[in-house]
Amino acid sequence: MIRIVIVIGLFFISSVSYSQVMGISASKLASISAFTANKNQIEFEPGFGYYWAKKHYDSNGNLKPFSVKDSTAVFQELAFRITYGITSNFETGLLIASDMSSISLGAKYYLFTIGNFSAGIMAGGTFANESDIVAVNSGIFGKTVSLATGLAFTNEFSDKISLDFDFQYQCIRDDKVSYSNDFFANAEFGYSFNNNNQIIGGFSYTHNSHTHQYDGHQNQLLTFNIGAAILTGEMFDIVFYTPISLLGKNYDRLNGLNFALTIFIL
Repeated sequence: MIRIVIVIGLFFISSVSYSQVMGISASKLASISAFTANKNQIEFEPGFGYYWAKKHYDSNGNLKPFSVKDSTAVFQELAFRITYGITSNFETGLLIASDMSSISLGAKYYLFTIGNFSAGIMAGGTFANESDIVAVNSGIFGKTVSLATGLAFTNEFSDKISLDFDFQYQCIRDDKVSYSNDFFANAEFGYSFNNNNQIIGGFSYTHNSHTHQYDGHQNQLLTFNIGAAILTGEMFDIVFYTPISLLGKNYDRLNGLNFALTIFIL
């Protein structure tokens, strides 16, 4: 008998960790670029993610089947992002889950470009009315709060090849108690062809360090991302990719598909 578990969460977000910095623009898949949206430009992006897992990584990093035979965990994510370029160097935005279970606010500031290398800084937070560790919900967007900050970098090797990579730190408080301190790193190469369409590949790493009050365990996951960004016109951009879990601890081995349609409004 196959047991299927359905979970609704945030787009591009693991079911185990809340957010990173969300609501801001990106030029590839999971990584964040150093650049911001154009001044007075609005980006509206509905996105959907579908993942499944039949095994999980235990605390030693070994793959194990779920406790129920032939069980499959299924995670579905649907959210809407709105980003606005306030100035030529500064943007802000939000991401809202389709079921209104959480909302993320984010901002990014472009710092500098030296040669082909550019840098930016970002910060944001996620407010959720659902909790993994507290059974009873209370209030709207107030049960779990995560705050994140980080740096984003872009290196343009040529007109066709570029690299985006970012590092982020996040702290999570659940029911006003410290729950986890997290670290994220993303790095992706893009190859441009036919009017800025991109083939993209890279890696994402997540490390969750839970406080001792919640048993002190740690989660780790290394994922390979492969996909493409298709520029269909001046106003539309389609991004789709597949995340493939490579290594982990205390994480489900997720496979799946992400899809997003970005609409640019000037």
